[in-house]
Amino acid sequence: MRSPAVPFTLLLVVAAGTFALARWHPFSPSAPNAAAAAQGDAARGASVYTTTCAGCHAADASGGVGPALRGSGLTADDVEAVVATGRGTMPAGLVSGQELADVAAYIATLSE
Repeated sequence: MRSPAVPFTLLLVVAAGTFALARWHPFSPSAPNAAAAAQGDAARGASVYTTTCAGCHAADASGGVGPALRGSGLTADDVEAVVATGRGTMPAGLVSGQELADVAAYIATLSE
């Protein structure tokens, strides 16, 4: 007959190892670089633009209810400020966070 101490000892070793790894966090992701997070991705911004902005500014950014954005000379910072505060009939905060940075980067590429 087997001693019940062997499985119990094994259970204690595995539990202690699991607890130690959980407390140590050897594989926890680091916080994203704030500068990298602040920069937008124009490719993702194109998708955000299509779903959120194109209804008023047109799919090709030539304008409609909202002003034309193509060739407007807006920088990403300009776009972020307008989206955050709103202007004219456009309400404030239509997008925020990373989506705002992404769509601002996309519109900045159209504005050149």
